[in-house]
This record gives sequence, C-alpha cells and structure tokens, in this order.
Amino acid sequence: MKIILDDTPLTDTPAATATLAEAIAAAAERAASLDRVIVDIFADGRAVSAEELDDEATMAHPCEEVRLTTAEPRAFVQVTMVDAAEALGGARAEQQRAAELVEAGSTTEAYEALELALALWQSARQSLDQGAQLIGLDLSTLPLKHPDILPEAIAKLSAALEEVRRSVGAQDWASLSDVLLYDLDDLVGEWQQLLRDVAGHIAQNVKGS
Repeated sequence: MKIILDDTPLTDTPAATATLAEAIAAAAERAASLDRVIVDIFADGRAVSAEELDDEATMAHPCEEVRLTTAEPRAFVQVTMVDAAEALGGARAEQQRAAELVEAGSTTEAYEALELALALWQSARQSLDQGAQLIGLDLSTLPLKHPDILPEAIAKLSAALEEVRRSVGAQDWASLSDVLLYDLDDLVGEWQQLLRDVAGHIAQNVKGS
C-alpha cells in the first residue's frame, strides 16, 4: 500500500499495513510528530467522509493508495470556525423555508429544510466544541470581545433545539414555526459573532506563534 502524506510518501510504515484504518493510524502518528492534524483523506482516489471513519467495514477495507492532507491545528480550527459562522446564513434561510412550508401544510418538504438547518447548527456546535478540544482551548477563560455571549449562546441554542424536537414530536406546528422564525433566527447572529470572536482569538495566537 502507498501512503502519501502531504504529497510525501511514507516509507517507514509497517509492511503489514493494508487497511484504511492502518494507513490512517500510520499517517496520524507521523502528522502528530510534526504537530499537525489530518484534515482530508482520499482512499484510492475517493474522498473518505467523517461518517465513513466510524464505519468498521470501510475502515477494514484494503486499499492500494491512501492520500492524506494535514494542517497546523490552530489554523485549521480557526478556518473551520469562520466557515461554520458563514454557513449559519444558510441555516437561517432553511429555517425560514421550513417555517413557511409548515404554515402551508407541506410538512414533508418542511422536514427536509429543517434537517438541512439542523445539520448546519450541528456543524457550528462541533466546530466550537471539537475545535477547542483539539487545540486545548479553555473556552471559559477566553478574553473575548463579548465574554457573556458564550455561555448564553450555548444555553439558548440547546433550549431552542429542544423546543424543535418537542414541537416536531407533538406535531405542534405553530410552536415549531415560532422557534424557527424567532428563537433560532436570533441565534444565527449570536453564534456568528461567537464563532468569529473565538476564531479571531485563535488567529491572533497563530500569528504570534
């Protein structure tokens, strides 16, 4: 098997390395020694998704060539947070579309729009939580421009998403429309500000390192 990390072949991997999991493990060890993290994986020319990394069959699959790309952790997290903040604009559009479809009685189409919006919210939350964990960042001690926004934004998002789940489960369409048009809509701006503040803090440290 060929394992190529940042366009450089790894030549000192175990001879028995054959599966995708083994290739990733070998590359991750090398990346860690260089203080970098793997951000993209291609197995035999095909991109490997995050979901596939949790699939045992995919990870046990034999490969001929695995290409991996790395990044400096803090720079990677900073870019991920900025991208997540921008993507929340799409969440706002899908929330509004879902609410309009609910009010029109088109619940099937509304669910589709809602799923897209919730996926973007999940990515935003993961970019904050997992990003901070990756670089050892204590969010509670960050000197942010708006320090109170962090715990408040997290708590309000959790409450709003719980109300979405309750409304859908109870088929309470009026409440679902309200939480989409008002609560979650307001949170888009708050979370965009939060993610950009944290990303700005990380960027300053990257430049200063």
